[in-house]
Amino acid sequence: MASPNPKTKTIPLPGHFPNTTSDAQRVFDVLQLGGIAIIPTEIGYGLLASSVEAIERAFSAKRRRPGHAHGLIGSYELHHELHVLEPDRFEMTRVLTQDLDMGLGIVAPYKADHPILAKFTPKTLANVVKDDTIAMFVGGGSLLREICRLNYEAGQVMVGSSANLSGRGQKFLVEDIEEEIIEVADLIVDYGLQRYHVYGRASIVMDFGEMKVLRMGSCYELFRERMGRFWGVELPEDPVYKT
Repeated sequence: MASPNPKTKTIPLPGHFPNTTSDAQRVFDVLQLGGIAIIPTEIGYGLLASSVEAIERAFSAKRRRPGHAHGLIGSYELHHELHVLEPDRFEMTRVLTQDLDMGLGIVAPYKADHPILAKFTPKTLANVVKDDTIAMFVGGGSLLREICRLNYEAGQVMVGSSANLSGRGQKFLVEDIEEEIIEVADLIVDYGLQRYHVYGRASIVMDFGEMKVLRMGSCYELFRERMGRFWGVELPEDPVYKT
C-alpha cells in the first residue's frame, strides 16, 4: 500500500498549512484502510497502525525484536475504560493529561474483557500485555488527540511507536527518519521540528498501579514537580534535568 515516493504521501502539501482537524481525518482514513502513518507528536515523530497486518509491518520495518511489548495510543476515555485503577489515580492521569496537557505513557492493570482487545490476534495481544499490564500513551498534542478521538468513536484500536529503527533514538524532524521507516508509511504528516527536541528522549512512562517511574522521558522534571506539588508524591530526581 505504501508509496515509494515520500513527496506523494506527505501532508500538508506545499503552500498549505497544518490543520489538525483535516490532517487527523486523513490519518484516521489511512488507519481504517489498514495503512501506516507517520505523525508528529511533542516527543517526536511516531509510527501508527491499527490493523494486525499493519502493526506487524510497522514493527518489522523498525527491526523490533520479537516479543518486545507494543504500546497502545489512546484517548483519556479509552484509558479510563480499559485500565483498572483507583479513582484517585484516574484523577491524577486526568489532571496531568487533560488539564496540564502532558503526554504520558500510562501503565496499569487492564480489563481483559474490554471489546477493543478482541481486535487483536493472540500473538499481537501477547505483545501488548506485559506482566498483566498494558501501556497506553495518552496526550501528545492536538493532532494526536484528534486522531485518538476519531479512533475511540469508531471503536478502532491503535498501536504506536517512535518512527525510527529500534535503538536509533527519537526523530524530531521527518528528514531524520530512516528510509526503511519512510518507505513503510502510507501517509506522512510533516509539521517540522517537534517541541521536545531539546531532550532527545521518548515519553515518560509511569506505572500508576505501582506508582513507579519506568522511564524518565521528555519533561520528566515537570512531571516530577507536579506529582509532588499536587499529590505529595515523591519521585526520583532526573540526573540531568534537576529541580
